[in-house]
Amino acid sequence: MLELNKILRDIDNFGRECAEACRGLDEQFREADAVVREMASDIEKSSRRISDARTSWLTSTFEECPDLTFPCPDVPMPHGVVAVDGSQIAPDKHEAASCFLINTSSVTLFYGIPERPKFRSNPKLCYREEDTFEEYGGRKVPVAEKLLGIRRTAAEGLEMLRSIRDAADVGVPVVAFADGSLIRWSLENEPPDFKKRILEEYLAMFEVARELAIPIAGYISDPGSKDFVNSMRVMLCDMREVDCDRCPHEAVEDRPCERVGRLTDRMVFNRRLQDGERTVVLTSKSRILESYGEHEIRAFYLSVGREIVRIEIPRWVAENPVLLDLVHAVSVDQAAKGRGYPVALSEAHDKAVVHGPDRRAFYEMLERSLIKHGAPITRSLKRISKGY
Repeated sequence: MLELNKILRDIDNFGRECAEACRGLDEQFREADAVVREMASDIEKSSRRISDARTSWLTSTFEECPDLTFPCPDVPMPHGVVAVDGSQIAPDKHEAASCFLINTSSVTLFYGIPERPKFRSNPKLCYREEDTFEEYGGRKVPVAEKLLGIRRTAAEGLEMLRSIRDAADVGVPVVAFADGSLIRWSLENEPPDFKKRILEEYLAMFEVARELAIPIAGYISDPGSKDFVNSMRVMLCDMREVDCDRCPHEAVEDRPCERVGRLTDRMVFNRRLQDGERTVVLTSKSRILESYGEHEIRAFYLSVGREIVRIEIPRWVAENPVLLDLVHAVSVDQAAKGRGYPVALSEAHDKAVVHGPDRRAFYEMLERSLIKHGAPITRSLKRISKGY
């Protein structure tokens, strides 16, 4: 039992300190406004300084004036929307059987034509050795934790492939949404052979989408990224050539870059974007994107009314004004239809998520199968003691 009465004072202090921190942001916002104006005064010089900087954090560059905003284009009619999501039941050593489940779902909705919505759910039970082990750095390792997440993303990619091919047959403009980032951050420090294989599988989805002229967009709600703010920090640095490893300021509070250090990109753009507007397209300096080729991911921030979201798109979408406008317009429209979050992604999530009762039913069915076929059942004492 959690005895909340013992931390009442800490909870009160937490609320007070959060309020004080928010009141202290005004100066950081003023500094950010000044830096954006400086960037806009010489885009080429600013981009070069940011690109040449040697920092311990990710930055983003831009090809257009960073203080520009773009109003929402008209939503084309008719059009279609594809959304894919996934979830899993991870291996649990306390359960009677060693296996895991990956569940992917897709939703395809059409607007302006009498085409029925399409819903698909694909659960897969993984229990054979080829499913539960992964070739990783020249050896076989069990699929668990981060490898399971990577496996699930791969399954979502396959489901996206099927869905966009089906949607293309209808013959109307289509946008395909993925929940979250399109950048495979988790692969950056993985073994080269594993990274190469996983990326090739993942990028196959983008290649088919490019051939079909169906833009894929990663929709990130409440983003915490600071790439653009980090570019501001580069601009504020008082070194002629920015190199964080040779920073002359030992005390953090003395570093010029900290004058915007408490801000996030979402906080900065929340003050600059009106409902439906987007920012310029930004380019990340993430190392993993060097392996993406023409599918290198770009991003922009978008006001969907209730929040600022980050939309990630492949380079070929960012460089095509028609596809870029299509993603912009449909993202705003979907968020409006879903009361703040894309209705297609909400539907895909609802069909993919594995709730507690589903998980219990899953393991009960496994146990019944083991009993039916005479296989031994072992339950951990921890599981028995907790009654689950």
